[in-house]
Amino acid sequence: MSELNDSRPQRGRWVSWWYSRGSSDTNGEANPSTGSNSNNSGNNNNNNNNDNNNNDNDTKAIHDEGRNVEFQGSADSEMPNEVAKEQPTGWYSSIMSKMPSIPFVRNRQEALVIDSNARYSQLNDPQVEYLEVEAKETIVRRNNTWCWYENLTDITAECSTWGDRPGVVSVYSTGSAHCPLPLPHYPISDGCRGYHVYIKNSLILPSDSPSQTLHEQSWLSKAATEVKNYYNFPNEKHLYLKKITEGLLRERKVVIISLVGNLPEKYKKLTLGDQRSAHYLATKLALSLQREMPSKIESLSFECPLDSKDLTIVFQECIELLKNWTHILHDADAIFVESVYHAVPLAISLTKYILQNHESFQFRPTIPVGILAIESSLQGYRFWDHSVDLSNSSEQDYHKIQQNREKQLFQGASKVERETLSKLTSYRKLNSDESRLVQKDLNWLLTNWGTFRLNLFGKLFDNFMTVSQKLAIDYVHPKIFRHLWCDGRSLGLDTRNPEELGIPDVNIRTPEYENNVSVPKNRRFEISLIGNILLALNLGNTKFVPILKLISPFFISRSFNENTISPTLRKATQQELKIWTQEMDARWKILNSSDQIPDELPEEVSTVYKFLKFSHYQNLKNPDIMTLYCEIYDDDCVYKTFIENTMKTRSPLNRKHLVLLNDHSTPQSILNTVNQYDLVWKFHECLSDYMKLRNLPSQMHLPNLFFVISLDRWFWKPAQSNPTSFRKDNSEALARLQQLWESYQDWDPPTRGLKQLRNILSVLSLYSDSTEMLHDIEHK
Repeated sequence: MSELNDSRPQRGRWVSWWYSRGSSDTNGEANPSTGSNSNNSGNNNNNNNNDNNNNDNDTKAIHDEGRNVEFQGSADSEMPNEVAKEQPTGWYSSIMSKMPSIPFVRNRQEALVIDSNARYSQLNDPQVEYLEVEAKETIVRRNNTWCWYENLTDITAECSTWGDRPGVVSVYSTGSAHCPLPLPHYPISDGCRGYHVYIKNSLILPSDSPSQTLHEQSWLSKAATEVKNYYNFPNEKHLYLKKITEGLLRERKVVIISLVGNLPEKYKKLTLGDQRSAHYLATKLALSLQREMPSKIESLSFECPLDSKDLTIVFQECIELLKNWTHILHDADAIFVESVYHAVPLAISLTKYILQNHESFQFRPTIPVGILAIESSLQGYRFWDHSVDLSNSSEQDYHKIQQNREKQLFQGASKVERETLSKLTSYRKLNSDESRLVQKDLNWLLTNWGTFRLNLFGKLFDNFMTVSQKLAIDYVHPKIFRHLWCDGRSLGLDTRNPEELGIPDVNIRTPEYENNVSVPKNRRFEISLIGNILLALNLGNTKFVPILKLISPFFISRSFNENTISPTLRKATQQELKIWTQEMDARWKILNSSDQIPDELPEEVSTVYKFLKFSHYQNLKNPDIMTLYCEIYDDDCVYKTFIENTMKTRSPLNRKHLVLLNDHSTPQSILNTVNQYDLVWKFHECLSDYMKLRNLPSQMHLPNLFFVISLDRWFWKPAQSNPTSFRKDNSEALARLQQLWESYQDWDPPTRGLKQLRNILSVLSLYSDSTEMLHDIEHK
């Protein structure tokens, strides 16, 4: 994250900017390159490196490691072939012209060969500049893996210069691959200068904490588990809470490893919608970890060319770079790994490599290790487009739809990118080479590392992958947690129109506010249905896998991604936005500036409603000045859940291997008549099985969305005051089914898929009340 080089907190800068009425800050430039000034680049590099040594002990340690640099020839010698090529043309040339801060290698005379014994301390200023230019040029080309090390122990929520903190970069196939290069700031800019407003309006299913769904294991249960294990009966389908859940990381050393793969811009928009950098993910997690008060937080952020190179090649590049950071993992007390989409298989393989070699890395074989997999590709994908679905589509129609959608997805991508990214579909087949590799590595982690946890997170409402795909529902193990992130915008709760949220328009002195927002009455059924099924799955009840696979496609809609909405809806949305913008123009243009800077928000935006509207307006009109963050990557509750699942749950008493279900319940079309009949029967069977579940966590009401406004990059949902209770009978299961029936009566979803699901499940409307429904299910 790159922002302005101002040491003041964001609140002070916010007020200062407000009275400048939109003028950009002049206190500093975002991510200025140390080599941008050719006249004094050597001195600047030397000074920056000295400053870095004074400010960061770990970076200083890098300087002093044993390394050696060999020069070939004199000052008149030729450059390496990869640097001496002609200036690039086309799209690459266009990128170069937009990045004047990087002094790309041009007609240099020196040639460096960095071997494995390279010593950074022996470099002079021109040599350091050469390595920096080489590294930055390779980073921009996006065809090699690179790693950024940063000590995040002292990162603060109000830090306005995330990207301006010192660190160390190592780029594969460059001199820095063997001789890591200290830099005064992150080598690339995210392009978002100015103020960062975090607006959270979301819900995590089935809960955002294991303490709300799990409990401690009794001695009687432990004894029963041992007996069942002795006779090879199924046992320990889920994990239990530890007796002590507080202070587990206090004064401990934590290492964060984040991995993100490159994607073509259009491909990214049509699939994920958006993606954050590995550095961003590491920093967000570090902020959440600070609540646990560890003594040290160190991070390694990998950016990987997974769009142009095979997974095995990128894995080897990561291994080579990791050799520079063995001392970082030394004596680590916990390791947290983060990954997104196609980087998830890489994260699993890299984690296995690290844990297999824990003796070489010198950390204990019992430390907690967790992987956070957001929008995972572990079970591949297929295309869904309900607008062209046919009620009786043939196999030929199905393949034709798939081919057309794939052609659209890879439009503008190179041949290499198409060939590389199209392999992700192979993960759908559990017997494919790609799937077998990740199964092997994941099974090793789940079986051999007792304190390992896999946390799968995904968006409930999507235009691309279904819930069952992104949560890898065929992978079964008690140490796998699955959660869904529900965006309030997909439920019709647009924070641009705060009157619809049902929250009070109170005065706020600073841009900080939190409250609960109720799920709209006409959308509660889908939330309740998915939440109950996901809870059952996290408790090890695999019999609910078929029903989840059957209903998942109904939650797919083009309208859930602003980049894929239909032309008709786009036109209507743009017209609505135009009218709204004109109203805001008239409101904010009449504001007067002031020469004084108060300590509180100006009166014009000092209420919740006004601030929300003003923030959206500035994000639309002046995104370089104010940017809104409200995606799954920005939600601190995601990272909180990840930490608690990893740290607060107790490992199974006995080792268990990964189990693969290979269930084939997913339909080809949601309009197919045969599939609809199958869904009705499976749903009835699901209700019958659910009412038999015992010892479920009590839930008085459907969970609310947690709504937060913050200029900081961190917020934490307050813990429940009352601990969750568990009934040892099926009364809670019956209560949840009653609530499900009641919410169906008011269900009125907006998308084609969910409307179709409502019609298929109309059998629920045949019962006069929930008691009649339960009686009917119980006696069938």
